[in-house]
Amino acid sequence: MKTLKLSLIIAVVAALTFVKCTHDDTPIVGGDPGVGESAEELLVKRFSVAPTFDGDIDDVWAEARPLVNKATVSPAGDRVITLNTINSGTDTSLEPTDLFDPYTGESYKYSLRGGHDGTDLYLLFEWEDDTDSRDRESWYFDPVTSTWKQHNKYANHKNDKYYEDKFAMMFPIGTVTGFDAGTCTVTCHGNLTDPQPGQKTTRHYLQNNNELADLWHWKRNRNVLSQSVDDGYVAPDANAGKASANGRKSDEGTKMYDDKPIFTDGVTGMKGPKWVKKGQENYYWITDAELASGAAQTVTGVAVDGTLSLSDGTTINPNNDLAAYAAGSGSKRFPSITINPGGAGSDFRSDTQVRAKHVGSGWQIEIKRKLNTGDPNDAVFAPGTSIPFGLAIFNNAAIGHGMSNFLTMTIEQ
Repeated sequence: MKTLKLSLIIAVVAALTFVKCTHDDTPIVGGDPGVGESAEELLVKRFSVAPTFDGDIDDVWAEARPLVNKATVSPAGDRVITLNTINSGTDTSLEPTDLFDPYTGESYKYSLRGGHDGTDLYLLFEWEDDTDSRDRESWYFDPVTSTWKQHNKYANHKNDKYYEDKFAMMFPIGTVTGFDAGTCTVTCHGNLTDPQPGQKTTRHYLQNNNELADLWHWKRNRNVLSQSVDDGYVAPDANAGKASANGRKSDEGTKMYDDKPIFTDGVTGMKGPKWVKKGQENYYWITDAELASGAAQTVTGVAVDGTLSLSDGTTINPNNDLAAYAAGSGSKRFPSITINPGGAGSDFRSDTQVRAKHVGSGWQIEIKRKLNTGDPNDAVFAPGTSIPFGLAIFNNAAIGHGMSNFLTMTIEQ
């Protein structure tokens, strides 16, 4: 029998009490006393029968002791220069001071369970979140300036959040100095110098040569078709100490998305979206297959009044339906990404597979990966060992993530 959790309409089953996410101070787990729970250790149980990997919650998950905790957004350091350079220019007064504002102080309760069958690692990750956030940097039309604009990538205030939900997990690959005690914090460096437009003064990289950390990064929109995390790793960087440093790298494999959505008209110099679907409402991505079939169109021109010319010879004049293209509320605003299946589990970049469901009150996610993928840029999960790790939850945020560090995964023999 499949049991969906986190639903507001879940019934209490007398024989077994499952994980429930709430928005008050009550525990999110009412556990079987024989299973218990932990705030710091994820016990990866050896399953006799592996769960069906489909995003539903099989009864076998009741055997796994949950790690129950919360991920809290902490200050991350000053922005120094503007990040939303297209909309803010160089006016730092338009943006909050801390890199993680306006998310700072938010906290997200979660439950994480683990199991393995000797070949594959399975994780069940649930966290509270009332909203399935998909409206990511969408394009809208400003009738005052007759220009197309994108919602900010980095929120300037509480009502300026236009991004997708995400999560991340990080594990050491072999020995990483300080990771046992610091987990993700050892890769995070602040007060970096010489920021250039759009650069952050806090970045991830490792200090010591020949050390690597495995980084799983799931993106609600961009990983829809790959059904995976965007698997990568953190490495040392030659620009350590500077805002140009970036130790985050991608595993070998096909990129699952194109998130460079700006088209610039060579004649008028006007900018606009790169892709559209005529007449569609409330959509948040375009697939490569839709572009290939003609179900979606590429933009070939932007007139001075905002009229878009399209690859099929038609046009869209936003001035004829301003409400539909309005900032924040327009139902025909355009998405900022195209997506594809990537390797769909067949390459290293997509080999950590994900089955995700938003169930009204939160996210319910199953994760599956080989204990040992054979990729030197992946952590190895060996039965009978323990490995430190950290995780992050991004609630409608590009960078403002709740952190839960100093965790340990213990894998049953």
